[in-house]
Amino acid sequence: MNSSERQIGLRYEKEKLLGRGAVGRVYLGRDQQTGEPVAIKELMTEWVTRAPDAVERFRREGEALRKLNHPNIVKVLATLEENEQLYLVMEYVGGGSLADLLKRQHQLPIAQVISIGLELSDALSRAHHLEIIHRDIKPGNILLAADGTPRLIDFGLAHLAGYPALTTARQLLGTIQYLSPEAFANQPLDARADIWSFGVVLFEMLTGQLPFDGDSPIEIIHAIQNQPAPEVTWYRKDAPAPLADLIRRMLMRDRPARLASARLAGVELEALQRGARLSPMPDRTILPPPLASAAAQPLRR
Repeated sequence: MNSSERQIGLRYEKEKLLGRGAVGRVYLGRDQQTGEPVAIKELMTEWVTRAPDAVERFRREGEALRKLNHPNIVKVLATLEENEQLYLVMEYVGGGSLADLLKRQHQLPIAQVISIGLELSDALSRAHHLEIIHRDIKPGNILLAADGTPRLIDFGLAHLAGYPALTTARQLLGTIQYLSPEAFANQPLDARADIWSFGVVLFEMLTGQLPFDGDSPIEIIHAIQNQPAPEVTWYRKDAPAPLADLIRRMLMRDRPARLASARLAGVELEALQRGARLSPMPDRTILPPPLASAAAQPLRR
């Protein structure tokens, strides 16, 4: 990469590649005015001409991040277009992703699960208040700052109110293991789709397992659409009863019966964090996970 390729907007400089996705690359960069590190996301050149909808999603991601301006959502510093190349310059969050953490430590301490969950609920409450549905909540899209606080990223698949839909009928967006049942039924998605995905993330942080899994996409989709969510306590005996119950309500297949909002999740998580209702599960008979259930299978990453 020569010096002209590294320089962006007469202010930012690309330093090294951090990762790549289906349509873009993310670089560690430097703000030459402040000396601070930044993350630079660029849309791959071939997508600019090949997929106009990818360009529009990229632009909408920048618009969503500008609107949100929340401490638990990655901040956008600049949106730039140079030589037919699109860039998002964002704050750099250097603690890795929640997915990275879960690879090292499958089950997180309960206090950490509650803390991360509470801050994510606040971020989602802000997004949903602005009628922005993320649609791709998963550990890989949650970065951790040096102090452990989460930052929600990647609003490239988000739905913004007031913008025409980019998704066509039968087009499935997101990561299968975290998608809600209504996503597979080709129903319009609302904030409760994010609530479901958020519940999957909480379940995974607590148990080290995905609630719905399988050996193929068809098996995973069948499990999500037809199998009841497994009990948290099959995998985490010390889970507080209110936390296990909250996750159960977030993973209700019947959308009207599902927890209605991220704000309600935050209220319950804050009560748990303050110790108001933090207690172990009461003694009761817990049936073992069914051997034939995809939920009983070990987590595959």
